[in-house]
Amino acid sequence: MDTRPKYETKEDLFNEGSIIKFVSNKWNVNFSKLPISYKLDYAMYRNKSLMGFCEVKRRKYRQSDFNTYIISLDKVIQAKLLATTTKTKSVLIVSWIDKMGWIDLRDKFVCNEGGRRDRNDWQDVEPVCHFRIDRFRDIKMSDGLIKI
Repeated sequence: MDTRPKYETKEDLFNEGSIIKFVSNKWNVNFSKLPISYKLDYAMYRNKSLMGFCEVKRRKYRQSDFNTYIISLDKVIQAKLLATTTKTKSVLIVSWIDKMGWIDLRDKFVCNEGGRRDRNDWQDVEPVCHFRIDRFRDIKMSDGLIKI
């Protein structure tokens, strides 16, 4: 049995929900929260047809504060597996304090060791993927429907 602590807070879930509601309205999709075993946050549907999967993140930094966005290799592997198996896409949606953007998790990345060391949890250090920030596509208030 996995006894690892769950670090996701109620505030995290609220922010994630606000982001996916905004994006799903822009993309004309419905969303469904996935069980933790899927490792991604949501499945997205249009007219009950599966359109893809997404991981949703909120960051307390400006988009330009870093050159790359870091995410667990395990999440990227699962995202690619889900997309390949269902012939859909898996995307990462990030809301920074100044912008919102998305990237297809099949995009190019560099992998190295990374993670957090501030919680004294050995499972926080793992292989991570660096996606270039300049590869993210903006999600703007003026955008029409974005094809996923």
